[in-house]
Amino acid sequence: MAEGEGRVIADEIVEYSDFMQALRARVDELQIQGDSFCEFAGLPRGYLSKLLTIRNVRRVGMQSMGVLLSAMGVKLQMVENPAGTARLRRLPPRNLSYVRGMPADAGMMLTPRMLKRIRKLGGQARMAKLTAKQRSALGRKAAAARWRGWRRA
Repeated sequence: MAEGEGRVIADEIVEYSDFMQALRARVDELQIQGDSFCEFAGLPRGYLSKLLTIRNVRRVGMQSMGVLLSAMGVKLQMVENPAGTARLRRLPPRNLSYVRGMPADAGMMLTPRMLKRIRKLGGQARMAKLTAKQRSALGRKAAAARWRGWRRA
């Protein structure tokens, strides 16, 4: 362990139940009182109890995990399991022709407006590949569906 690093609290966490057991052990170790901890962490009153009971009412999720770990003074670290990695090496490598970079990788965000535009372009490309007869058949089918909905209303 390098200088300045904390001590290891839980040796191995591979399942959610292991994670919850480690959190319960940390609460016991520090003698944390639920309501004052919730106030300190900015969580709703009684939330810690709902998370840590054996039959938990709430689960640690995306919203509460960072706040909970930070307030408890712990952090998680991902460590490679050599045996697991060896098993993965037996799989064939992925076909790079199927891999697409997401715009989020380039710092762009996929907004609903952008997704609508992408869907519209896909629809236009699909229609361009169809024959006039196929487009007409699709139009008739869409009109029939609209009229069925009109009569029910």
